[in-house]
Amino acid sequence: MPASVSKQSVASHRLRVIGVMTAVVVAAAILMSIRAHAESDPHANCKTPSRVEAMQLLNLWKTGVATSTAVRVAAFYAEDGTLVPSKDSTPLKGKQAIQTYYDGFLPRHPQVKFVSSNVTPGCNSAKIDGIVFYRVTGERKGTRSLLGGRYNIEFAFRNNIWVIVNHSLAANPRKLGEPIASADVN
Repeated sequence: MPASVSKQSVASHRLRVIGVMTAVVVAAAILMSIRAHAESDPHANCKTPSRVEAMQLLNLWKTGVATSTAVRVAAFYAEDGTLVPSKDSTPLKGKQAIQTYYDGFLPRHPQVKFVSSNVTPGCNSAKIDGIVFYRVTGERKGTRSLLGGRYNIEFAFRNNIWVIVNHSLAANPRKLGEPIASADVN
């Protein structure tokens, strides 16, 4: 050992190295604990939309319907999404089936009017239900028909985007002035 380096400075240096190594080990343990907690706590990465954000999602879908482009409307749905067009129809599963439905529905130029909307936000989800009406092109030239009923739509936050996972469209034939009965649920 060189004369200029004392036993005391070597011991002091070793203590500093041990202190730094201890701090690194403690920091790593804390980070691993935080990561384990985040992975075990489903709410750690929870995105809960406000009522306004949920209604903006619904209005984006409504704007998509106004484009009359089935591909654009189907893009709002998850790959495994489900659409029930009316209370008497079979559920459509998957984005391709949903797009096929809109290929037939959008040429009737639906004008969407939400009468009421109740929002239930959740962890990475939002459910909205209420009453909706659609004015669509009638079967005879120059006529319009009215569809509507109680709708519900469920959004999920997947891969950093909001998608529709379940949707009851409520496109049931209506007569002007006909009340929406509580049994009129998709």
